[in-house]
Amino acid sequence: MKKVTAIILAMVMVFSIAGCGKSESPAASSSGGSEDAKTDEVWADQAGAGETCGDPDGKYTFGVVIHTTTDFLCAKYKDYTDYLGKAYGVKFNYYIIENFADETYLSAIENLCAQGVDAIITTNFSGTAVLQGLKTCEENEVYLGVGWSQIDESIKEQVYANDYFVGGSYEADYEAGYEIVTSLIDGGAKNIAAIGYEPGITCHDRRWEGMMQAFEDHPEVKKAGEYRGLEFTKAVEDFLAADSTIDGISITLLGIEYCSEPIKSAGREGEVKISFCDLSENCQESLDSGETICAIGGQYADAVFPFVLLYNALEGSPMDKVEVPVNFVVCKSGEEFSNYMTYLHEDGVYAWTTDEVDSLIKSKNSDASSETLLEMGAAYSIEDTMTRHAK
Repeated sequence: MKKVTAIILAMVMVFSIAGCGKSESPAASSSGGSEDAKTDEVWADQAGAGETCGDPDGKYTFGVVIHTTTDFLCAKYKDYTDYLGKAYGVKFNYYIIENFADETYLSAIENLCAQGVDAIITTNFSGTAVLQGLKTCEENEVYLGVGWSQIDESIKEQVYANDYFVGGSYEADYEAGYEIVTSLIDGGAKNIAAIGYEPGITCHDRRWEGMMQAFEDHPEVKKAGEYRGLEFTKAVEDFLAADSTIDGISITLLGIEYCSEPIKSAGREGEVKISFCDLSENCQESLDSGETICAIGGQYADAVFPFVLLYNALEGSPMDKVEVPVNFVVCKSGEEFSNYMTYLHEDGVYAWTTDEVDSLIKSKNSDASSETLLEMGAAYSIEDTMTRHAK
């Protein structure tokens, strides 16, 4: 039955790929077309689609559903899976999605199952559509792990009851949202604009909730306004044009890429500070100059948690199902970002080495447990990594 289903899905996949043409950016696909050139520049790059990494002759094949492999975060995520795959005999197939719609994720899962993968990691997959995706995995005897997102409470019991769900991991998004606002307040900001990704993606929704709570907890600070959508650069331009007293911008995603140019164009350099989630290669200069007050990221390390859960399940020694809360890395100075790069992000440097991951593989360590994964996620930081990897 699994083979028949895979053949049918493979045929569907061939026809769907043939009719795709050039993929649209998430902005264009989900909102009927974006007028924000910077949004398109950041999100429209579909490079990485169909790429593989890890062990090309691996014992297992893992599919990864992700929106890109070329930006600062996702390139490192792919690099980490390449490192893990080569060590444990796993080939990774990357499936690049063009938007975060439920049907896009479900199509990706179907296509990966058709390719004959043994397991799938879905990043940012949330909502009740997870049940439908898991049903496809069950029909094809493919294990599913979720990264960068939590299972919705309304379906959690059903999801956990499925033999093909192994667990997953998610970041402290609410806390990150709270921190990017309070760090601006601590830095002296009095009038802060709030910008976030359009509603519907769990991680951004929780960051937004954290931001709003920070404003509630600090009534002495003015909220210049709110914007949730996809035209981030235009939102910054509009805020600055409408209010000359704005001195801070908090944003749930790539702050420098969307904020720096509008601030310069408005002649407000040195007057408007930014704080955001998702690190980039531009953080060093921006933190050094004082333009950026707080930059939060480092979530490529998330990859290790669904990997370990999936690998143990395939080896016949599943761990207890768990969703691991993972700390973000918080950088408030150029020195902290430099340490992040040195100890966590540069080529050949990883949050947990294969020597450390060995202790999480039950065939190598019979005492390996999900409790250890929870401890790892809670301890994750620059300081923790420096201590563990001190020579």
